[in-house]
Amino acid sequence: MTTRWLQWMQAMHMEKEATDMMLYQREQGNVITKPSESTAFIQTYDVIVVGLGTAGAIAAITAARNGLRVLGLERLTAMGGAGTVGAIVGYYYGSKGGLFEEIDTEVHHLDSVGYTKAGGINAELKKYVLDQHALDAGVSLKFESTVIGVYMEGAAAQGVRWIGPCGVEEARCHILIDASGDAEITTMIGAASKMGRAIDGKVQPYSNPVISIQNEAVRVFYTDSGYVDQTNASDLSQAIIRSACMATHLPDRFEESCKFLKLAPQLGIREGRFIEGEEQVTFANVLEDRLSDQPLFYAYSNIDNHGKDIAFESELQQDWAVAASMWGITMSVPIPLGAIIPKGYDNVMVAGRSLAIDHDLAACVRMKRDMQKCGEAAALAALVAIQDQLPLRDIPYARLKPLLLRNGCLRPSNHVRFKESLSTQDDSITSFGWLTKHEEIHEGLRSLKPGIAIWSSKRIGAAINATLRGWMSQQDDEHLRKNSAFALALQGDASAIPVLREMMRERDTFVPQTSRKYNQVRGYASIYMLGKLKDTEIVTELLDIMLNREQFVNLSTDVEFINHNDEYFFQYFSFSLMALFRIAEQHPEIRKSIAEVIVPLVQDPEFSIMVTLKPTKDLNFDMAETVRSIVLEQLERWQTEAVHS
Repeated sequence: MTTRWLQWMQAMHMEKEATDMMLYQREQGNVITKPSESTAFIQTYDVIVVGLGTAGAIAAITAARNGLRVLGLERLTAMGGAGTVGAIVGYYYGSKGGLFEEIDTEVHHLDSVGYTKAGGINAELKKYVLDQHALDAGVSLKFESTVIGVYMEGAAAQGVRWIGPCGVEEARCHILIDASGDAEITTMIGAASKMGRAIDGKVQPYSNPVISIQNEAVRVFYTDSGYVDQTNASDLSQAIIRSACMATHLPDRFEESCKFLKLAPQLGIREGRFIEGEEQVTFANVLEDRLSDQPLFYAYSNIDNHGKDIAFESELQQDWAVAASMWGITMSVPIPLGAIIPKGYDNVMVAGRSLAIDHDLAACVRMKRDMQKCGEAAALAALVAIQDQLPLRDIPYARLKPLLLRNGCLRPSNHVRFKESLSTQDDSITSFGWLTKHEEIHEGLRSLKPGIAIWSSKRIGAAINATLRGWMSQQDDEHLRKNSAFALALQGDASAIPVLREMMRERDTFVPQTSRKYNQVRGYASIYMLGKLKDTEIVTELLDIMLNREQFVNLSTDVEFINHNDEYFFQYFSFSLMALFRIAEQHPEIRKSIAEVIVPLVQDPEFSIMVTLKPTKDLNFDMAETVRSIVLEQLERWQTEAVHS
């Protein structure tokens, strides 16, 4: 580091010591803010990384390798997070390139020279390799250390306070990287954040991996274990206990060929808080091609929502995954610097899944490869900010981009836009462009994989609607007629209603093959579309569906998504419920009659409705409380509107 820079830092220290600071400190679950006028930091670091998990471990190593003085604070006893302590040892999607590949290559080498073999990345060896690289780079590591306070001066973090094996300690920093996974630090200092989906705040299901020895190799099996608000200490504790005691995790006995080793010490949490960033990246941005041209890296996956209650997700997600059955379509998402900077802050970043995205896109932008790259990018941004003496938001992209390219964190070849995939292996993925010619869309709509044609029609807009109506009116090709109705309904064209009613009334069991799995049954997908079109004629029929569970026998061939009759009924029930709510939004006069049927149904103490959780077909989760809370919340909104009308 240059002498000029050292002199600047010293001058800044003297200036800051003479000014007032505020301490944001967590006490008994609440954040208390108080002046801290006479703080004298004994330790000073260029970068403090809070959380040494998937993103934070790579951030700390990258920053230290580039000559910065780094402190890494971790509440657990190892680096690596989900990929080590959490035992998620494989990669799903995510884009390649960057420091994590060097780390993984070294782990694979050690795995091949006498250590216990493991499926995926050997978690225990990766802990060792990460520790060794951090120490070699000069990172000061402090485990079993929890941050309890942050010193702030205006929009700039000045230092942190933590409690660990040595008691309460403090240190100054020039850049603070929150890699806690849940924006715990940025939330502590008052940065805005959101969590969960709009209707009830629920996030995706969590998992709890089981580690076993199979044929002399370490293997991991995980089952989605339910839902948890991990920002609530009591809820998190209960989730740990419940999931540890599940039958799929602790069966009565293990076979000789599969010996139980342990449960992962860390739950597999897929989603938490998202910051409000200097730049927000949303699912709508991606689908409407409003993409950053200044990416730190490209995230890459499908919208991998693990929930079975997609009827309660946003309309945009349902347009994509229900109307078009595009769950498995993968996409690349350029992540800009502004998406990791909390809005209004000078020297604070997040690294990991709490970056500035929305709930819909979180199912895509959370893969381990990408979150490791997020940590690397944050460290390189810290380097430039310190070298150029600039707030993070003012870093010139021209300065940062060469560093990202050099490390391989940014690879232009990773920007592949949309692909259809048969598996998660690269050699089975086929790029496609949206269809623009009517004859191409015609062929797609009459096929067993109509999703791309349905969405391409939506992108074209009203210019194709007359043609779609013509295809919908013919009687010779069932798929062309019904899929044309979906394409029209996506654009709000009411001419699709008669064909959609037909699909609903016949309980159309057809499952499209657009996605490699988790395609949606056409019968209840049509209910979603009718609700979107506010069709009042079907209200009585939807209520009948909800009252007649015994009529629903699972005939679906998509066994990965629907595994028994109750789960099949849940899809019809939940889509009918939400369709009724959408219709009633436009027609307040029917709200009372809807409530008179639904409220006694869901408030009955015997009301229960089960779904399976991925990937097992044996573990059931009762959705009754979710349904009940959504119904009561909706009725309260209607009552409030009635009072103010």
